[in-house]
Amino acid sequence: MHRSFLTLQGTASPFFSRLAVTLRERGHAVHRVNFCGGDLVYAGNSNSSNYTGWPADLSNWYTDKVKAGAFTDVIMFGDCREIHLHMHSVSQAHGLRVHVFEEGYVRPHWLTLEKHGVNGRSQLPRDPAWYLDQRSVTPPSPAGRFTGYNLLDRAYHDIRYRAANTLYAARFRHYRSHRPENGFFEYAGLAMRALRDRQHHRDAERVTRELLDAGHRYYIFPLQLNSDAQIVVHSPFDGVRQAIEKVLNSFAWHAPSDTWLVIKNHPLDTGLIDYRRFAIKLARDLGVADRVRFIDAGHLPTLLEHARGVVVVNSTVGLSALHHRRPLIALGTAIYSMPGLTWQGGLDAFWEHADPSDVHLYQAFLDYVVHHTQINGDFYTRTGMEMATAGAVHRLEAAT
Repeated sequence: MHRSFLTLQGTASPFFSRLAVTLRERGHAVHRVNFCGGDLVYAGNSNSSNYTGWPADLSNWYTDKVKAGAFTDVIMFGDCREIHLHMHSVSQAHGLRVHVFEEGYVRPHWLTLEKHGVNGRSQLPRDPAWYLDQRSVTPPSPAGRFTGYNLLDRAYHDIRYRAANTLYAARFRHYRSHRPENGFFEYAGLAMRALRDRQHHRDAERVTRELLDAGHRYYIFPLQLNSDAQIVVHSPFDGVRQAIEKVLNSFAWHAPSDTWLVIKNHPLDTGLIDYRRFAIKLARDLGVADRVRFIDAGHLPTLLEHARGVVVVNSTVGLSALHHRRPLIALGTAIYSMPGLTWQGGLDAFWEHADPSDVHLYQAFLDYVVHHTQINGDFYTRTGMEMATAGAVHRLEAAT
């Protein structure tokens, strides 16, 4: 059955336009909405409309567009951007299927595509027994094929997208990006971090050797991006610093006195907020500076393999921790936060009492998530986009 797709904002890459071309070749109708210059540049020659009004007026505009276009489906990247939030009630009122793309729950070489929503809005069950029941009818999760993903391709598309936003700013004068910082400042921060990359790796290797050679018992707390919807929307924190404050206070008062805490910065953090200085000062004030280490790099699998436990807000590192059978607690809304996978007894008790996950439950959960929500591919490289397009078309056409 041929469908009619309304596509909203996608990634800063040609992926959405290539997906639209393939869907049209298969007989489906596709109409794209551009909200900014980057969207316009990456729309290609597709059938599209430009939204140049205020975000507050989007609900009415979407309603008129849906009524006029006889759409059956809506596609978007991320479901918490302001321009997408207005579509949720409209799609529900008019019976449209909503398909949301996001970075992969499983890394690397995978991306996410779910109906209704992702992350905290995902409709994946949080009932361990449900996944165990599904294991007999769910295929084993395959290893992802290499996509060729690299940061240079991603950076190229991001810079091009942001440059187009600036070039066409007068046309889309009411557009507000979901990213809070000016692109110049973000890339200046990333450039400064790149200049210190070798030193960061040396420091992380030194800390890792210090921990392993001395046999220290330690926990890992991987940070997330401050502007990520996982922090802004799907966590109890107003930012990463507040999360650091909660974790460090609990560690200082409740963790065994012979244990250490390793705080690992996010690999794409711009450095515009100095988390290292904030964490070290707080650790000093709490009297645990000698047991806290902050690293900006490091081989995560090695650190996870030997960790006593892992604290996350809702990072995808949580799935890696489960893979390594480390005790895990999620402080935000995570798809894997359920009895048997994560500690449910609160952070203060976690440090001493948490147990490793149930390996059978983890495998049942992973198999189901990969089979039903993950697509092998990426949004930025030629090979990765080809893989992702083929997988996405198959999933979209099968959706009911």
